[in-house]
Amino acid sequence: MKKVLALGAAVAVSTTIAYSAEAASHTVESGDSLWALAEENNVTVESIKKENKLTSDVIVPGQIIEIDGEKEDKEEVKKDKEDKKEEVYIIKAGDTLFEIAVEFDVTVAELKEWNNLSSDIIFEGKELIVSGDAAKAAAPVEEAPAAAETEATPAQEETYEEPAETEENNYSYQSEEETYEEPVQEQPAPTPAPKTQNVSTSANTNSGLNWGALAACESGGNASVVSSNGLYHGLYQFDAQTWQSVGGSGVASDASAAEQTERAQALYNSRGSSPWPVCGARL
Repeated sequence: MKKVLALGAAVAVSTTIAYSAEAASHTVESGDSLWALAEENNVTVESIKKENKLTSDVIVPGQIIEIDGEKEDKEEVKKDKEDKKEEVYIIKAGDTLFEIAVEFDVTVAELKEWNNLSSDIIFEGKELIVSGDAAKAAAPVEEAPAAAETEATPAQEETYEEPAETEENNYSYQSEEETYEEPVQEQPAPTPAPKTQNVSTSANTNSGLNWGALAACESGGNASVVSSNGLYHGLYQFDAQTWQSVGGSGVASDASAAEQTERAQALYNSRGSSPWPVCGARL
């Protein structure tokens, strides 16, 4: 009797283990939800509902839920393999591009473009991309910087050109080159030399005396000259007293040359050449 029970228990345990290998049973507890169970067992809510034929997300405490994560994983792997099979084809002996194109509902040109083929020759055992999506995923990403660098090359080689000179710029440029010239200083008008009064020669003619020579010796022929000490005036260097003694008024430098010669003649008539001790010899 004990042997039968032991055998029965072994069968029961064996059955439970085999069942657990295919699916995990979970008794719903208070607070459980399909989302929490799916997250815990790394499956989706839809797979749990499908496995247990549930029409809603509502579950109740005490309800037994079967969770077949391993089966779902196998289905995912199988689906991935099928998808990959639809995108990549392993070439077999006797295959041609045309036959493969017909099988996958594409064109020979597309197959050659997706696989970078330059001819229709294919080799057994090689993979052949048979889907446009797979070709896009496998296509190498173009290096944008190289293109940008190529486009930028002409700009880098450009040389700077100065703007054409406008009339205004030209004027400014010429203005900068102009050299500064100092204004011509106006020379002060020369101080007019004291007017010299020509010695009358009538006295020379009448008297035979050379009054011009005497005047040149005494005053340089300047009728208005005054000596440095202010005592002697005019052509013949009269002092004021002598001038007035021969009938002159004021000083000799204020009188005309003719009057000065006339007064000198009068002085000579009364005193000879003695009033001119040095220059009198020229008379």
